[in-house]
Amino acid sequence: MSSVKAHLPELASLRRNAIRRIAQQQARDALFGWGIYITAAISVGIAALLVFNSVRFVGESSLNIIGEPFLGPLLTALSLAMLLVAVEATLAIARPREQGSLQILFFAPIDEPILIGGHFVAGLLIYILFVALTLPILLLLAWRTNFVIPLNLVLALIPTLFAAGVSIAFSLFVSAAAPSARSAVLILVAGILILLGLQSAYTALLSIPPTSRFYDAFLFIRTILANVQLLLAWLSPFRMLDVMLRSALNKDWLALVQQVGIALVATAVWLFAAVRMLKRRGVLP
Repeated sequence: MSSVKAHLPELASLRRNAIRRIAQQQARDALFGWGIYITAAISVGIAALLVFNSVRFVGESSLNIIGEPFLGPLLTALSLAMLLVAVEATLAIARPREQGSLQILFFAPIDEPILIGGHFVAGLLIYILFVALTLPILLLLAWRTNFVIPLNLVLALIPTLFAAGVSIAFSLFVSAAAPSARSAVLILVAGILILLGLQSAYTALLSIPPTSRFYDAFLFIRTILANVQLLLAWLSPFRMLDVMLRSALNKDWLALVQQVGIALVATAVWLFAAVRMLKRRGVLP
Protein backbone atom coordinates (compact mmCIF):
# COMPACT_ATOMS: atom_id res chain seq x y z
CA MET A 1 0.00 0.00 0.00
CA SER A 2 2.83 2.40 0.89
CA SER A 3 4.55 1.55 -2.41
CA VAL A 4 1.43 2.48 -4.36
CA LYS A 5 1.08 5.76 -2.46
CA ALA A 6 4.72 6.54 -3.16
CA HIS A 7 4.13 6.21 -6.90
CA LEU A 8 0.94 8.29 -6.95
CA PRO A 9 2.72 11.65 -7.53
CA GLU A 10 4.72 10.11 -10.37
CA LEU A 11 1.59 8.64 -11.97
CA ALA A 12 -0.22 11.97 -11.65
CA SER A 13 2.73 13.70 -13.29
CA LEU A 14 2.70 11.21 -16.18
CA ARG A 15 -1.03 11.73 -16.69
CA ARG A 16 -0.64 15.52 -16.72
CA ASN A 17 2.21 15.20 -19.20
CA ALA A 18 0.10 12.98 -21.49
CA ILE A 19 -2.80 15.46 -21.37
CA ARG A 20 -0.40 18.30 -22.14
CA ARG A 21 1.12 16.45 -25.09
CA ILE A 22 -2.30 15.70 -26.61
CA ALA A 23 -3.46 19.30 -26.09
CA GLN A 24 -0.28 20.75 -27.58
CA GLN A 25 -0.49 18.50 -30.64
CA GLN A 26 -4.12 19.37 -31.32
CA ALA A 27 -3.53 23.09 -30.78
CA ARG A 28 -0.47 22.96 -33.06
CA ASP A 29 -2.50 21.28 -35.79
CA ALA A 30 -5.12 24.02 -35.50
CA LEU A 31 -2.45 26.73 -35.57
CA PHE A 32 -0.98 25.41 -38.82
CA GLY A 33 -4.36 24.62 -40.36
CA TRP A 34 -6.76 26.80 -42.30
CA GLY A 35 -9.91 26.32 -40.25
CA ILE A 36 -9.21 28.77 -37.46
CA TYR A 37 -8.07 31.51 -39.83
CA ILE A 38 -11.04 31.10 -42.18
CA THR A 39 -13.44 31.20 -39.22
CA ALA A 40 -11.66 34.23 -37.77
CA ALA A 41 -11.85 36.02 -41.14
CA ILE A 42 -15.58 35.28 -41.40
CA SER A 43 -16.22 36.51 -37.86
CA VAL A 44 -14.26 39.71 -38.48
CA GLY A 45 -16.14 40.28 -41.73
CA ILE A 46 -19.51 39.87 -40.01
CA ALA A 47 -18.38 42.12 -37.16
CA ALA A 48 -17.26 44.80 -39.61
CA LEU A 49 -20.63 44.59 -41.39
CA LEU A 50 -22.52 44.98 -38.11
CA VAL A 51 -20.35 47.94 -37.10
CA PHE A 52 -20.86 49.52 -40.53
CA ASN A 53 -24.62 49.17 -40.11
CA SER A 54 -24.37 50.86 -36.71
CA VAL A 55 -22.37 53.74 -38.19
CA ARG A 56 -24.86 54.10 -41.01
CA PHE A 57 -27.76 54.07 -38.56
CA VAL A 58 -26.14 56.83 -36.51
CA GLY A 59 -25.59 58.91 -39.63
CA GLU A 60 -29.10 58.49 -41.02
CA SER A 61 -30.91 58.99 -37.71
CA SER A 62 -28.80 62.01 -36.68
CA LEU A 63 -28.09 60.34 -33.33
CA ASN A 64 -24.78 60.86 -31.59
CA ILE A 65 -24.93 57.67 -29.53
CA ILE A 66 -25.98 54.07 -30.01
CA GLY A 67 -26.48 51.45 -27.34
CA GLU A 68 -24.15 48.45 -27.14
CA PRO A 69 -22.56 48.84 -30.60
CA PHE A 70 -20.02 46.04 -30.07
CA LEU A 71 -22.13 43.53 -28.17
CA GLY A 72 -23.52 42.02 -31.38
CA PRO A 73 -20.16 41.79 -33.20
CA LEU A 74 -18.44 40.28 -30.17
CA LEU A 75 -21.27 37.83 -29.55
CA THR A 76 -21.14 36.76 -33.19
CA ALA A 77 -17.37 36.29 -33.16
CA LEU A 78 -17.39 34.25 -29.96
CA SER A 79 -20.32 32.14 -31.19
CA LEU A 80 -18.32 31.25 -34.30
CA ALA A 81 -15.35 30.45 -32.05
CA MET A 82 -17.49 28.01 -30.07
CA LEU A 83 -18.72 26.45 -33.31
CA LEU A 84 -15.11 25.96 -34.38
CA VAL A 85 -14.01 24.25 -31.17
CA ALA A 86 -17.23 22.21 -31.14
CA VAL A 87 -16.53 20.82 -34.62
CA GLU A 88 -12.90 20.10 -33.70
CA ALA A 89 -13.99 18.26 -30.55
CA THR A 90 -16.73 16.36 -32.38
CA LEU A 91 -14.20 14.90 -34.81
CA ALA A 92 -11.48 14.39 -32.18
CA ILE A 93 -12.54 10.85 -31.25
CA ALA A 94 -15.04 9.76 -33.91
CA ARG A 95 -12.71 10.32 -36.87
CA PRO A 96 -9.59 8.46 -35.57
CA ARG A 97 -11.81 5.64 -34.27
CA GLU A 98 -13.40 5.32 -37.71
CA GLN A 99 -9.93 5.30 -39.31
CA GLY A 100 -8.58 2.75 -36.83
CA SER A 101 -5.86 5.00 -35.40
CA LEU A 102 -7.55 5.45 -32.02
CA GLN A 103 -6.83 1.83 -31.11
CA ILE A 104 -3.12 2.37 -31.79
CA LEU A 105 -3.11 5.45 -29.55
CA PHE A 106 -4.30 3.37 -26.60
CA PHE A 107 -1.20 1.18 -26.82
CA ALA A 108 0.59 4.16 -25.27
CA PRO A 109 0.13 5.01 -21.56
CA ILE A 110 -3.18 6.72 -22.33
CA ASP A 111 -6.64 5.93 -21.00
CA GLU A 112 -10.08 7.45 -21.51
CA PRO A 113 -9.82 10.33 -18.98
CA ILE A 114 -6.42 11.33 -20.38
CA LEU A 115 -7.71 11.36 -23.96
CA ILE A 116 -10.86 13.33 -23.07
CA GLY A 117 -8.87 15.71 -20.88
CA GLY A 118 -6.26 16.32 -23.58
CA HIS A 119 -8.84 17.16 -26.23
CA PHE A 120 -10.74 19.35 -23.76
CA VAL A 121 -7.64 21.41 -22.96
CA ALA A 122 -6.87 21.58 -26.69
CA GLY A 123 -10.31 23.05 -27.36
CA LEU A 124 -9.76 25.74 -24.74
CA LEU A 125 -6.36 26.59 -26.27
CA ILE A 126 -7.91 26.90 -29.74
CA TYR A 127 -10.64 29.15 -28.34
CA ILE A 128 -8.03 31.39 -26.68
CA LEU A 129 -6.05 31.52 -29.92
CA PHE A 130 -9.20 32.52 -31.83
CA VAL A 131 -9.90 35.35 -29.38
CA ALA A 132 -6.28 36.50 -29.64
CA LEU A 133 -6.67 36.68 -33.44
CA THR A 134 -9.97 38.55 -33.54
CA LEU A 135 -9.88 40.87 -30.52
CA PRO A 136 -7.15 43.23 -31.87
CA ILE A 137 -9.14 43.70 -35.08
CA LEU A 138 -12.31 44.46 -33.12
CA LEU A 139 -10.39 47.01 -31.06
CA LEU A 140 -9.08 48.52 -34.30
CA LEU A 141 -12.65 48.77 -35.59
CA ALA A 142 -13.69 50.50 -32.37
CA TRP A 143 -10.84 53.00 -32.69
CA ARG A 144 -11.61 53.65 -36.36
CA THR A 145 -15.33 54.25 -35.79
CA ASN A 146 -14.95 56.08 -32.45
CA PHE A 147 -17.17 53.50 -30.81
CA VAL A 148 -16.18 52.55 -27.29
CA ILE A 149 -15.87 48.93 -26.22
CA PRO A 150 -16.63 48.94 -22.49
CA LEU A 151 -13.89 47.48 -20.33
CA ASN A 152 -16.48 45.21 -18.72
CA LEU A 153 -17.19 43.67 -22.12
CA VAL A 154 -13.49 43.01 -22.74
CA LEU A 155 -13.03 41.48 -19.29
CA ALA A 156 -16.09 39.30 -19.93
CA LEU A 157 -13.99 37.37 -22.44
CA ILE A 158 -12.43 35.53 -19.49
CA PRO A 159 -15.62 33.90 -18.16
CA THR A 160 -16.69 33.02 -21.70
CA LEU A 161 -14.04 30.30 -21.47
CA PHE A 162 -16.48 28.43 -19.24
CA ALA A 163 -19.20 28.64 -21.90
CA ALA A 164 -16.70 27.36 -24.46
CA GLY A 165 -15.87 24.54 -22.05
CA VAL A 166 -19.50 23.39 -22.11
CA SER A 167 -19.46 23.37 -25.91
CA ILE A 168 -16.24 21.35 -26.00
CA ALA A 169 -17.35 18.86 -23.34
CA PHE A 170 -20.70 18.22 -25.03
CA SER A 171 -19.00 17.78 -28.42
CA LEU A 172 -16.55 15.26 -26.93
CA PHE A 173 -19.52 13.30 -25.58
CA VAL A 174 -21.09 13.29 -29.05
CA SER A 175 -17.76 12.23 -30.57
CA ALA A 176 -17.40 9.38 -28.07
CA ALA A 177 -20.98 8.18 -28.60
CA ALA A 178 -21.35 8.51 -32.38
CA PRO A 179 -20.69 5.45 -34.57
CA SER A 180 -18.93 7.51 -37.24
CA ALA A 181 -17.52 10.97 -37.89
CA ARG A 182 -20.37 11.80 -40.26
CA SER A 183 -23.06 10.90 -37.74
CA ALA A 184 -21.20 12.86 -35.04
CA VAL A 185 -21.26 16.00 -37.18
CA LEU A 186 -24.93 15.48 -38.04
CA ILE A 187 -25.83 15.12 -34.35
CA LEU A 188 -23.86 18.26 -33.52
CA VAL A 189 -25.49 20.27 -36.31
CA ALA A 190 -28.96 19.09 -35.27
CA GLY A 191 -28.29 20.02 -31.65
CA ILE A 192 -26.97 23.46 -32.57
CA LEU A 193 -29.93 24.18 -34.84
CA ILE A 194 -32.39 23.20 -32.11
CA LEU A 195 -30.67 25.32 -29.45
CA LEU A 196 -30.28 28.37 -31.69
CA GLY A 197 -33.81 27.93 -33.05
CA LEU A 198 -35.37 27.97 -29.58
CA GLN A 199 -33.30 30.98 -28.56
CA SER A 200 -34.04 32.89 -31.78
CA ALA A 201 -37.77 32.11 -31.63
CA TYR A 202 -38.03 33.55 -28.13
CA THR A 203 -36.11 36.67 -29.16
CA ALA A 204 -38.40 37.13 -32.15
CA LEU A 205 -41.53 36.84 -30.00
CA LEU A 206 -40.17 39.39 -27.55
CA SER A 207 -39.75 41.85 -30.41
CA ILE A 208 -43.52 41.87 -31.04
CA PRO A 209 -44.88 45.14 -29.59
CA PRO A 210 -47.74 44.90 -27.05
CA THR A 211 -49.90 47.02 -29.35
CA SER A 212 -49.74 44.39 -32.10
CA ARG A 213 -52.75 42.13 -32.63
CA PHE A 214 -50.37 39.15 -32.63
CA TYR A 215 -49.07 39.91 -29.11
CA ASP A 216 -51.86 38.08 -27.24
CA ALA A 217 -52.10 35.36 -29.89
CA PHE A 218 -48.54 34.21 -29.15
CA LEU A 219 -48.83 34.57 -25.36
CA PHE A 220 -48.99 30.80 -24.73
CA ILE A 221 -46.01 30.06 -27.00
CA ARG A 222 -44.07 32.95 -25.49
CA THR A 223 -44.68 31.59 -21.98
CA ILE A 224 -43.48 28.13 -22.99
CA LEU A 225 -40.35 29.50 -24.64
CA ALA A 226 -39.66 31.67 -21.59
CA ASN A 227 -39.56 28.52 -19.46
CA VAL A 228 -37.40 26.82 -22.08
CA GLN A 229 -34.86 29.64 -21.71
CA LEU A 230 -34.34 28.60 -18.10
CA LEU A 231 -33.48 25.12 -19.34
CA LEU A 232 -31.19 26.52 -22.04
CA ALA A 233 -29.20 28.30 -19.34
CA TRP A 234 -28.05 24.79 -18.34
CA LEU A 235 -27.82 23.24 -21.80
CA SER A 236 -26.96 25.83 -24.44
CA PRO A 237 -23.43 27.31 -24.46
CA PHE A 238 -24.74 30.02 -26.79
CA ARG A 239 -27.32 31.05 -24.19
CA MET A 240 -24.58 30.99 -21.54
CA LEU A 241 -22.38 33.19 -23.72
CA ASP A 242 -25.18 35.71 -24.22
CA VAL A 243 -25.98 35.85 -20.50
CA MET A 244 -22.32 36.27 -19.54
CA LEU A 245 -21.68 39.14 -21.95
CA ARG A 246 -24.89 40.97 -21.08
CA SER A 247 -24.37 40.47 -17.34
CA ALA A 248 -20.85 41.89 -17.56
CA LEU A 249 -22.04 44.80 -19.69
CA ASN A 250 -24.79 45.60 -17.17
CA LYS A 251 -22.44 44.99 -14.21
CA ASP A 252 -24.73 42.27 -12.92
CA TRP A 253 -21.92 40.31 -11.28
CA LEU A 254 -24.25 37.98 -9.38
CA ALA A 255 -25.86 36.76 -12.60
CA LEU A 256 -22.41 36.38 -14.17
CA VAL A 257 -21.06 34.30 -11.28
CA GLN A 258 -24.24 32.21 -11.27
CA GLN A 259 -23.90 31.49 -15.00
CA VAL A 260 -20.22 30.57 -14.57
CA GLY A 261 -21.22 28.13 -11.83
CA ILE A 262 -23.86 26.59 -14.08
CA ALA A 263 -21.30 26.27 -16.87
CA LEU A 264 -18.84 24.52 -14.54
CA VAL A 265 -21.46 21.99 -13.46
CA ALA A 266 -22.57 21.36 -17.05
CA THR A 267 -18.96 20.93 -18.19
CA ALA A 268 -18.21 18.43 -15.43
CA VAL A 269 -21.35 16.42 -16.27
CA TRP A 270 -20.58 16.26 -20.00
CA LEU A 271 -16.91 15.37 -19.41
CA PHE A 272 -17.88 12.56 -17.05
CA ALA A 273 -20.46 11.35 -19.57
CA ALA A 274 -17.87 11.50 -22.37
CA VAL A 275 -15.40 9.36 -20.39
CA ARG A 276 -18.08 6.83 -19.52
CA MET A 277 -19.32 6.70 -23.10
CA LEU A 278 -15.80 6.21 -24.48
CA LYS A 279 -15.24 3.32 -22.06
CA ARG A 280 -18.54 1.77 -23.09
CA ARG A 281 -18.23 2.45 -26.81
CA GLY A 282 -14.57 1.42 -27.02
CA VAL A 283 -11.91 2.36 -29.55
CA LEU A 284 -13.00 0.10 -32.40
CA PRO A 285 -15.28 1.33 -35.24
